[in-house]
Amino acid sequence: MKLSSGEILAGCIVLVLLVFEVWQYLDAKTYRETMNAQLVLLSTRVDSVDDRVQLARDKLEKLEQSSIGGLIGNANDALIQGWSAMIDTVEKELQRAKKGFDKPAGNTGGGTESEADPSSAPNGNEPL
Repeated sequence: MKLSSGEILAGCIVLVLLVFEVWQYLDAKTYRETMNAQLVLLSTRVDSVDDRVQLARDKLEKLEQSSIGGLIGNANDALIQGWSAMIDTVEKELQRAKKGFDKPAGNTGGGTESEADPSSAPNGNEPL
């Protein structure tokens, strides 16, 4: 059986197409394997970055809590100190006023006591 040149040409074309398809298949397989390896690597890196982001968020939350707690603690201390100073001042003024009222009423000795201590005599400048 003698083959014509057209049949030989058609056979060569089919063989070339078959070789091309096999090459294309192997190239695509290699590309998929490379992409899968890169995908696994990127997935691992993303997981690592997610873990680091979560750690950073946890640290930030702790810092915010401690910062707010510190601010509240400082504000409470300042408030307590302010109230204490105000109460001390009020107590001192009340004691001075009490002394101012007690000395003139108990002074029956001719005024020597008020003359000796001019700060105890009410002169209109002292609080009552």
